[in-house]
Amino acid sequence: MAKLYCMKFRSILYILSAFIITLAGFAATDVQAAKKSKAKTSVAAKKKSTSNKKKNIGNKKKSKKVSAKRKKSVSKKRVKRNGISHKQYTPPVDLPLNDSLTLLVNSEVISWIPENLNPGGLRVNSVIPDNRTRTAKVKLNENFTYLPVSSDLISAMRNKISEILPDSISDYYVSLNVGDKNYSYYITTIDKLPEEYRKNIPFVIAAEPYVNASKGMKNDIVALWASHGRYYKPGSGAWLWQRPKLFQITEDTHTMSYILPYVVPMLENAGAYVMLPRERDINRNEVIVDNDTNDDGYIFSQPYYKEMTGSTEWSTGYGEGFIYDLPDFRDTENPFENGTYRQTTTITSGSPSVAAWYADIPEDGEYAIYISYKTLPNSTTDAHYTVNYSGGIREFRVNQKMGGGTWIYLGTFPLESGYSDTEPIVTLSNISDKSEGCVITADAVKIGGGMGNIARSDKRSDIYNNPSTPDNSITKDTSDFPNEDSEIQNIYETGDSVSLNLEQNLAFESKFKVSGLPRYLEGARYWLQWAGMPEYIYSPYHGEDDYKDDYTSRGNWVNYLAGGSRVLPQEPGLNIPVDVAMALHSDAGKRADDSFVGTLGIFYTNGGDSYIDGTPRSNSRTLTDMLMRQIVSDIRQTWEPNWKRRSMWDKSYVEARVPEVPTSLIEFMSHQNFADMWYALDPGFRFSVSRSIYKAIGRFIAERKDRKFVVQPLPIKNFSIVKVKKNHYKLSWEKTHDPLEPTAVPEKYIIFERTADELGFHKLGETKDDHFEVIVDDSDIHSFKIVAANSGGMSFPSEILAMRESGHNESPVLIINGFTRISGPAHFSKDGMAGFDASSDFGVPYLRDISFMGYQTEFNRAAGESFGRSGDSYADVVIAGNTFDFPYIHGLALADANKGFVSTSVGAVESGLVKLQNYKLIDLILGKQKLTITGNGNTGLRYFAFSKKLQQEITNFVNQGGDIFISGQYIVSDLYDSRSSEGSIDFAQKVLGISKGEGSVSYSGSLSINAGAMDSNIKKSSLNYSSTLNEKQYIVESPDIIAPSGEIESEIFLTFSDTGNAAGVFTKKGKSRGVIMSIPFESIWDSNVRSLLMRQLVDYLEK
Repeated sequence: MAKLYCMKFRSILYILSAFIITLAGFAATDVQAAKKSKAKTSVAAKKKSTSNKKKNIGNKKKSKKVSAKRKKSVSKKRVKRNGISHKQYTPPVDLPLNDSLTLLVNSEVISWIPENLNPGGLRVNSVIPDNRTRTAKVKLNENFTYLPVSSDLISAMRNKISEILPDSISDYYVSLNVGDKNYSYYITTIDKLPEEYRKNIPFVIAAEPYVNASKGMKNDIVALWASHGRYYKPGSGAWLWQRPKLFQITEDTHTMSYILPYVVPMLENAGAYVMLPRERDINRNEVIVDNDTNDDGYIFSQPYYKEMTGSTEWSTGYGEGFIYDLPDFRDTENPFENGTYRQTTTITSGSPSVAAWYADIPEDGEYAIYISYKTLPNSTTDAHYTVNYSGGIREFRVNQKMGGGTWIYLGTFPLESGYSDTEPIVTLSNISDKSEGCVITADAVKIGGGMGNIARSDKRSDIYNNPSTPDNSITKDTSDFPNEDSEIQNIYETGDSVSLNLEQNLAFESKFKVSGLPRYLEGARYWLQWAGMPEYIYSPYHGEDDYKDDYTSRGNWVNYLAGGSRVLPQEPGLNIPVDVAMALHSDAGKRADDSFVGTLGIFYTNGGDSYIDGTPRSNSRTLTDMLMRQIVSDIRQTWEPNWKRRSMWDKSYVEARVPEVPTSLIEFMSHQNFADMWYALDPGFRFSVSRSIYKAIGRFIAERKDRKFVVQPLPIKNFSIVKVKKNHYKLSWEKTHDPLEPTAVPEKYIIFERTADELGFHKLGETKDDHFEVIVDDSDIHSFKIVAANSGGMSFPSEILAMRESGHNESPVLIINGFTRISGPAHFSKDGMAGFDASSDFGVPYLRDISFMGYQTEFNRAAGESFGRSGDSYADVVIAGNTFDFPYIHGLALADANKGFVSTSVGAVESGLVKLQNYKLIDLILGKQKLTITGNGNTGLRYFAFSKKLQQEITNFVNQGGDIFISGQYIVSDLYDSRSSEGSIDFAQKVLGISKGEGSVSYSGSLSINAGAMDSNIKKSSLNYSSTLNEKQYIVESPDIIAPSGEIESEIFLTFSDTGNAAGVFTKKGKSRGVIMSIPFESIWDSNVRSLLMRQLVDYLEK
């Protein structure tokens, strides 16, 4: 019956569709005739066929261009119909008075406003006593609305003004107005959603989520983006950055380094589904697997799509789908228009029909996985997708009533290189938990981020064979309103063209250029085209101005996502009920005295207007205020008490005006101001600001949906693995207290495991305790990480610890992870010169850095706008940082030496949770640990290589005869630093047996073994370490020169090849032996060399 019903439903649907299309064709023809359009063919004049494949790619391009042109009239009609064309409100202008009373009140009120809240430009315009009503009518200028207005602020201001008033009117009631609105209008309030909309229909959810974030952001949908990106400038023939290269970054990459590594995963950990108008995956590899082939032309997807037919058959669906039949895509070419998709119907039991996407993965790595499908009126709401990755399986449920015809993100997963014909990357089953007989569709799967493949040229006419048919029109929506953004374009255009990297294996015109960069570096305009958005969404200026297209397309995209949902029920789109939108920018402006520019917010209320769904636009002001309050408050409490809260602008910026949902644009700091950048380059600061953004967005949506908001926990601390007995190990940790958020308390902990040479983790278990026991009965390396969770979501993961059961009864080696540092580069200011000295200390990214453009080249403060100028030779290089996974690297080498081991955080040793006396040999990882100051130093000295407590523990261990292997770039210089703890130099000389060596720093990246100290089979040419910036291993840019101290027996065994200075020393003190290296062991490139070296070091230590 269900099958018969669906067949009847489809027949009726096809008849209705044909009727509607015919009517739409007549309507479109009438509109075009009325406008005297040059187009000669109506929308209904041609029905696109997926079966008519062109035999030549040139003809295919031409047909696609003509098809796109036919849609222009519809595009214009849709955009004008879209709820963007609200009549703009013009606020009344109050001219300031200069009478004595007004000037007195103005002076006192402005001096009363705290300096760190004063946005500047405040003016009391007038104070007019009304004797009849016994009221002092005070008019404030618009800048007073930039303050965080609250009832307490208004009450305090009224009391202050009453104190100032002359005795004759001191008892008058003080009214405060801005223009024609009472000042209380600007108090932060949130309009709650109707009851039926307070719980979103699930869109993309995990079948077995790690946490039920019922008091977090469960099923909330956030549209989020980082500013700018690489763009093509028509007329120049070049791809450019939109903002200048200053202090090692450009805004195009800088804000992205907050959004992608921090804000997005925080929101996702809280249960939200996050959508971005730019590519989110930094992997430059991309694999497309699709059901389409193209026997008569070219195909650039992999042909590894397979089907298994169960009780229902797969068939080709009616309508358009994805096809990758062009090496690059030009204006109006839509990859989701000329292909096909597959479909079947759902069943609740029985033999499933399965679609499977196998893939040949180019190299090991992390890949974002996107799916695509067709949304139909009777689409299923719970399509069952499974992702198979290296280390585990994840299952998802996708509501195919939303999001059809674009890339839908499932997650980022580790994949091994190569092809497997037994295990697909993604599968889709027609089994449903909800209903039988609904349509389930399957289209292409995208794996990885890829290189930019949108090819641009100087003129729209270039894309037509007939050059007389360009469409140079600009839609009314983007031209009628004042453009607050475009005035700064010319100031910041900068950058040089990038050479074409995409292999041109077809003879297309050279006038077309792709960016030559990974897609994640490009602006939104290009991703949105690749993601199947209509041309009127991604290019409202029709190819004439990519700069304006880029920022205008983002708001259009939000509305297209929401079209058809409760947000925009009458508009075309993807039926996704977006809750909020937010854009993160950094601003221009600098301060000569190294004070802070700070944080600015922008929103648009249109004088108190409402969005199409009835939501007051004042909600955007509230969202902006909440973001600014949270960001500024958290920065002041955690990093910099003098951080500046700037204005909140109610202005018609495109990104703030166009979206039909509460929207905020945050300029959170100035990329042009040296002092702001002290903090902005620090990964810890990035985490903190991002957490503030997540909390503010979460609190805003929670208020709208009338639910309690709980903040996700911070990562756990003092993690350790201890061997209890043979094959039995205990994992222990402690929760981390969040002094800013009382609700951020863990309710449980999730344990993840990685086994042997797998790339990824799988869930092992969970517990409410602060410990977890595991049984290991093999000799593989097992790695673990802990995630804290509560009803608000999940924390970021802990550091990764590893262990191995040796199979014999000897005591395991204890690996101590003492490399906890994350930091920005070294900075200085002296004698009119200032900047970031990354060549001497690059700092340490958290996992990786995607914002670094190049080293600073202009340090002269007197250089004006050029101060801070930097190169861009690393724009497309992802810089490796602290992975917090180095116990595994050391453990691999120990395993090759047939040693068992456990590992611990240095915090567990310092707090006494792990006792060194229980071990014979310790391997202390110090990496780039060193005394570090961030900004003005308000956070204090952090990241000591050897804390006072650690020095004491190691001293006791050595005195008891324990053996030590310690490696770290700053292993001696940090102890000789005058800021280090008392007795540090004695510890270096008398316990470690080293002193600070003299000589020039080595930059060769090559080491030599001192044959007199150690017989070695290691070839000189292979003993190399990471001495330059790269994507695989953090840079060791200025390793210490060490020397035997003479206090205990010691001998140099390792030197720098270019200088001959010492890099490694053997020591003996009583029964204790030591190996001290200023080259971090994990930074040695060749894993085989590391294993050979480790065996020889262990042999020496165990003699």
